[in-house]
Amino acid sequence: MEHSLYRILELFIVSRSPFLEPFQIAPHVDHRHPASVANTPAELVIHNANILTVDTLFSRGEALAISRGRIVAVASNRQIERFIGPNTQTLDAKGHTVMPGLYDSHVHSYRASVSEFGGPVPTLTSLAAAFDYIGQKASSQGPGTWIVLERVYPTRMKEGRLPTRTELDTAAPNNPVYWNCGPVSIANRKALEISGISATTPNPVPGEIVKDGRTGQPTGLLRNAAQLLRVTAPSRQPTAAEQREAVKHLHHLYNQQGITSIAERRGEFAAIDVFRDLAKAGELSVRVNCTRMMDPAPKSVLEAIHKLDELTHGPDGQGTYGPTGIGDDWVRIGPLKVLLDGGMLIGTAYMREPWGCGDTYQISDPSYRGILNVKPELLHALYLEGAKRGWQLAAHCTGEASMDVLLDCYEAIHKEMDVRHRRFEICHANFQYESNFKRCQALSVVADMQPAWLYKDGNSLLRTLGERRMSWFQPLKSWFDRGLVIGGGSDHMVILDSIAATNPWNPWLGMWIALTRQMENGGVHLPHERLTREQAIRFYTINCAKLNFEENKKGSIEPGKFADLIMIDRDVSRCGVEDVRHTKVLMTILDGKIVYQAIEKSV
Repeated sequence: MEHSLYRILELFIVSRSPFLEPFQIAPHVDHRHPASVANTPAELVIHNANILTVDTLFSRGEALAISRGRIVAVASNRQIERFIGPNTQTLDAKGHTVMPGLYDSHVHSYRASVSEFGGPVPTLTSLAAAFDYIGQKASSQGPGTWIVLERVYPTRMKEGRLPTRTELDTAAPNNPVYWNCGPVSIANRKALEISGISATTPNPVPGEIVKDGRTGQPTGLLRNAAQLLRVTAPSRQPTAAEQREAVKHLHHLYNQQGITSIAERRGEFAAIDVFRDLAKAGELSVRVNCTRMMDPAPKSVLEAIHKLDELTHGPDGQGTYGPTGIGDDWVRIGPLKVLLDGGMLIGTAYMREPWGCGDTYQISDPSYRGILNVKPELLHALYLEGAKRGWQLAAHCTGEASMDVLLDCYEAIHKEMDVRHRRFEICHANFQYESNFKRCQALSVVADMQPAWLYKDGNSLLRTLGERRMSWFQPLKSWFDRGLVIGGGSDHMVILDSIAATNPWNPWLGMWIALTRQMENGGVHLPHERLTREQAIRFYTINCAKLNFEENKKGSIEPGKFADLIMIDRDVSRCGVEDVRHTKVLMTILDGKIVYQAIEKSV
């Protein structure tokens, strides 16, 4: 009876408060906290804030209390006073907005952290600028040394195409040049010669050494065949200690933009070991969900099962690298992933219709539809075994035909076990159709998506594929409207700067793109697919947590959840839409501790 009267009194207080509905205190909503916590002074109290809780009702608060790395209460200033004791640190937000820490659903932070280890990487936007850069490198490095350009996409070039081998020869006749676009590369004559790649070199499965139709000689274009190049790194590689420091540095840069959690989408053994070591030392400044990558794709069922064992057991044979869920709240093993098809930005995504001939991607075969890296029957055998072993499943899937193959696989597994609670995932999911939406709904499939590709590459893709085929390109709002979960991310790979990076990882830019669907060189693509403010915020917070079964611990500011939150200089739920992309983070708090601060705190 006493408890009921107490609760009625709280609800009466809430009814008089314009800030939070309903008033949240841990004992009433989270069984993980003892009832005494409501009467225990908090370690940190933030007051005079505009709190976007991102809870189910998208309610607001005015103050919050934190203890032992968890949120204890979200309430009004007056209500939160009960949590202030003699040793409680108080922080006056001065009206600034406080919201959950952001979550990037797709990064490659381990490799990205050392992408500029040998020196700054330029942001190249034209072939002319690239050739000048190659020439400068040839002069400074000397003849015979490798010149490597990382992740320079034809869709970003002013000329709108890949370079030719002859152009690379002219830019650096005495140096091997490797122009890397991920699964697609261009090599000059010197690079081909050093690597022993000739007219008689067989294609690596499922890759291709593209040959000239008249002469039979390699054109320099390599699709899924860059592994044949005998590249010697032009600069010293980082030591283990330098790699560790680089990861720390990049994660702190993430904190400066409000990111407190990431999904590392190529969680190799070395990367997981570094993350775990940083966590053990108390130096990890983001929570990491590690996708286990099977690359290259296996060639047989036997090899697939062997690789699956290797991924799980690891070099120490202890089995601490899988399946999904292994680890703790700092470093957790996520889904199993394969590269099902190629890349959208390089003309190798597996499409329902041929890409079409043209020099953007140097496609000369009118029937060419891209590359499918894993045969459907092998994918099914591998993923069925993975599902039986407890893995959440995911796949790099950029073309609509590869999505068809993946959903066929998920449906086949569903016939043998109910997968609707497993949150099988599509990485990228750039192209979608009504038929596939229905299939995703039936299986509760989730997806991570990268709005920056709409911004950076939308115009080029429109020229190549046309309006009809682009009518289902990144239909963000349609995913939300159908009750499906998608999380925002960047696919950060190269260059540390959040805007200049090859795939910009600035989450506020990503949020603005999702709100406007504006492309970098002008135009708005599919304005009816713009997200609302609430959807855009969920896209980079709670939805990313849901992708990885973490929504009960992070993604919103609610009692019992981790105290991972940020203070920003504007209310992104109400400010002018153009202001969203210019949002500045004033403070980032992780596990109840300040890991980044741009203003003086008030104690």
